[in-house]
Amino acid sequence: MKQFFSQRLQRHQKQMTRYLRYVFNDHFALISTFLVGGLGLYYSELLKTLPRPFPLGGVIVVAVWLFVLPLGRLATLTKPADLIFLLAKEGHMTSYLSQALRYSLWLPFGVLFLTVGATMPLVVVTANSTFASFPYFLGMMWLLKLGDLSLQRIRLYQETKQQVKQQRGIWLVSALVAAFASIYVVPWLGLVISILQAIWFLFGVKSNRQLLDWDYMIQAEQSRLMRIYRFINLFTDVPQITTEAKRRKYLDWLLAKIKPVHSNTYLYLYLRRVIRGGQYGGLYVRLSLIGGFVLFFVDELWISLLIGCLFLYLIGFQLIPLINEFQYMVLTHLYPVPEKQKAAAIKKILGALLLVTAVLFGVICCLRLPFVWQGGIAFLGFLGFAGLFLGIYLPGRLKKMHA
Repeated sequence: MKQFFSQRLQRHQKQMTRYLRYVFNDHFALISTFLVGGLGLYYSELLKTLPRPFPLGGVIVVAVWLFVLPLGRLATLTKPADLIFLLAKEGHMTSYLSQALRYSLWLPFGVLFLTVGATMPLVVVTANSTFASFPYFLGMMWLLKLGDLSLQRIRLYQETKQQVKQQRGIWLVSALVAAFASIYVVPWLGLVISILQAIWFLFGVKSNRQLLDWDYMIQAEQSRLMRIYRFINLFTDVPQITTEAKRRKYLDWLLAKIKPVHSNTYLYLYLRRVIRGGQYGGLYVRLSLIGGFVLFFVDELWISLLIGCLFLYLIGFQLIPLINEFQYMVLTHLYPVPEKQKAAAIKKILGALLLVTAVLFGVICCLRLPFVWQGGIAFLGFLGFAGLFLGIYLPGRLKKMHA
C-alpha cells in the first residue's frame, strides 16, 4: 500500500505542477512583491508606534496562530472508485493512511513558517522575546498541526464523529495553553506541551471501530481537492470545476439596458455570462470585496493607491479570458458578426466593472484616509489606472492571446 500511495502521489503532484505554472506566473510574482512589500512596510511602521511591552499583542498573535492551524486537510488522495476496488484491501489501509499523514504534515509547513515568521516582530514587542525563539514557536505550531491531522485520520473510521468532537476540544485547549505559555512564560514550555499533545493524539487516542467510513473519506478528499481547484481557477480554467447558470432575476435590468441591435451581440452574451455564470461574476465580487476589506485597514495614501491598483489589475486580468467563452459554440461562428466586435464588447464590460470597483475603492479611501482630499486623489488614481489598463494593456494582451 505504501507503493500504491506513492504512485498516486506522483500523479497528483504532476497534475498540481502543471496547474501551478499558471498560478505562479510573472504577474503573480510582481503583484506579490508589491503587495508583500507594501504591507511589510506598513506593518513595520505600525510596530514602531506600539509600547514595549505590549501585552495585548500576545492575544493577537495567538488568535492568528489558531486561525492558521486548521488550514491544511489530511490528503488521502482517495477516489470515488476506491469504495469498490479498495474495499478488499481495507485491512492494509493503515499503512496507506500513515503515508497520507506524513505527506499532509509537510503541506502546511510553509504556511506555518511564514505565519510564525510574520508574527515574530509582534512577539518580540509583546514579550520582550528574541528572534532566537523562532525555532521553538515553529516546532510548537508544527506539532500542534500533527495533532490536528491525527484527529482527522481517526475521523476516517466509522462511529468516531462524537469521539473526535470530544478530542477536538482537548486539542483546542492544549493549543491555547501551549501558545500562551510560549509567549507569556518561556518559549520552550509551549514546545513541551505541544510534544505531549502530539504523543497523546498519535498513540493515546484510538478509534473504537477499525472499519473505515469510505463515504466520508472520499467526500472529504473531494472537498479538499475542490478547494484547491477553486483557488487555481482564479488563474486558469480547471476542467474539474463545473459551473451552473443561475437566473439572478434581480440583475435582469442590466441586460435590459443593452439595445437588441446587431452591434451589441457579444456585449449581450458577455454580460449575460458574467451575471448568470458563477465563474466570472463570483470572481469579480470576491476580488472587489477583498480589495475593499484590505483598503479599510489602510490609512496611508500611497499604500491605498498601490493596493487599489493591484486589485483593479487582478480583476481586469482575470476577466480577460471572458473573450474566449463562446469560441466553441457553433452558433457564434454562424452569426454574421465581425470578429473585432469581441474586443469592443470585452472593453466595455471591463470598463464598466472596473469603474464600479474604482468607485467602491474611492469611497472607502475617503472614509479611511486622514483627509477627504486624499480619498479624492486615490479615486482619481484608480480611474487613471483603469484607463491605462483598458487603453494600453488590454489591446496588447488581446493581440498576444490571438497571435
